Amino acid sequence: MICRLSGRLAAVREDTAVLELGGVAYEVMVSAATTTVLQQLTGDEVTLFTLQYFEGNPAGTHLVPRLIGFLDEADRAFFNLFTRVKGISNRRALRAMALPTDQLAAAIKHGDVRLLTSLPEIGKKTAAQIVTELQGQMAPFLGPSATPRPVAELTDAQRIALDILVSWGDRRADAQRWIAAAVEADPTLSEPDALVRAAYRFRDRRGE
Repeated sequence: MICRLSGRLAAVREDTAVLELGGVAYEVMVSAATTTVLQQLTGDEVTLFTLQYFEGNPAGTHLVPRLIGFLDEADRAFFNLFTRVKGISNRRALRAMALPTDQLAAAIKHGDVRLLTSLPEIGKKTAAQIVTELQGQMAPFLGPSATPRPVAELTDAQRIALDILVSWGDRRADAQRWIAAAVEADPTLSEPDALVRAAYRFRDRRGE
């Protein structure tokens, strides 16, 4: 079992990262939230905490080994819990994890079904099931505050901008990342059209 990899981050793609160590390049599946962080680290030495599994029909003969990577052990532990929910496969979980783990944990703890349904791959029924099964198990993944605040929802302007980007054919997880990065760089952004332009500027700078 490969549980950790440290090496040079050679490339970051939409849902994978390539880590080079000892003359070998490893392709590692990562979440959208992890991709956002790793894009800032291309070329640097990084460590990913990994899970290894085999993808394919267990009854067949063609099983493909896969690695999933996380920024820390808490993210990996959260993923292990998340994928215990019925219907949440490894790939579906990675696509849904478009926000940092502590924010996802806070949303589950506070029963924020609205935020959960804004995530890729998560509908209302699945969101309710996630809350039911995991609500009491989120304490290890919350921030250091003893009384964590509920996750802040998107503003109306940010939600409109997100819907615009999705309607133009962009993936929701990507659009969320671009908007979050734009707002982090300029918190004064408050109009949907300005948010859309700023999100695309971030996208173009990253070459996505």
